[in-house]
Amino acid sequence: MNTVVPVRPLPTQARRRQIVTVYAAGLLTALTVFLLRLTGSFDAAFDAGRGPILATLALATAAILLGVAHLAFPDRLGLPRADAAYLDERQASRIAQANSLAYRWVVKVLLFCVLLFVFFGPSLPAFERPDGLQGVALLTLLFIPFLPTAILAWTEPDTAE
Repeated sequence: MNTVVPVRPLPTQARRRQIVTVYAAGLLTALTVFLLRLTGSFDAAFDAGRGPILATLALATAAILLGVAHLAFPDRLGLPRADAAYLDERQASRIAQANSLAYRWVVKVLLFCVLLFVFFGPSLPAFERPDGLQGVALLTLLFIPFLPTAILAWTEPDTAE
């Protein structure tokens, strides 16, 4: 028996922006928790205060994974893929712009981190808490590869049908 499967409509720009917002909120919330760990504020919190912080981290992790699940497959968001053979000039230009903007953001964040290390390196408690640094490194790994797709998802207009 042949069954016709209805085509799922592509997400609108508002839905794509919602996905990117949830992803960014998850990254910022998790970064805040890891920075609390790096500065020692998490250790200073009483035991009853750690539960809400860990629950917030779990929700942030779920938001990050939701964003990664969507941004890892740009085709499902109605966005062009960089390695697709069917790209027209406009799509190739938009992908190049998103990659360029993502590269500039990553370089600015990296320079800021280097400046922090140069000026405050000896006094930073970060090297005493390697688990906090590992958390920040994990967030970096979840941020950098999906940044161009997030930029494209945020700025790309709806497709006209």
